[in-house]
Amino acid sequence: MNAILILAGLAAVSFIQNAAFTAVSRSRNSGDVAHHAKWSVASNGVWFVTQILIWSTVWKAVESGTYALIAAGVVYVASTTAGSCWMMAKMLKTEAGKRMVGARS
Repeated sequence: MNAILILAGLAAVSFIQNAAFTAVSRSRNSGDVAHHAKWSVASNGVWFVTQILIWSTVWKAVESGTYALIAAGVVYVASTTAGSCWMMAKMLKTEAGKRMVGARS
């Protein structure tokens, strides 16, 4: 049960982390520096928390065996992919003006 909770936490934080990373990547290519600064703080803050969870998950998985490590990897990749795609779809619907990718400041 503990392993499932850890993987669920890793999935949630990884989803949020890659959603924020996608937003910071898109905002970097816009013309709105304040918008980029907001997403940069979010992305780097969540990245830090994610790294703590990844390291704790990996160390617990190493102690538990190869299958636990593979499960952690699959959860991480699936969650980060889903988070990135979700945020891109969301931003494509809401970007306007200087916040659009390719806009000039």
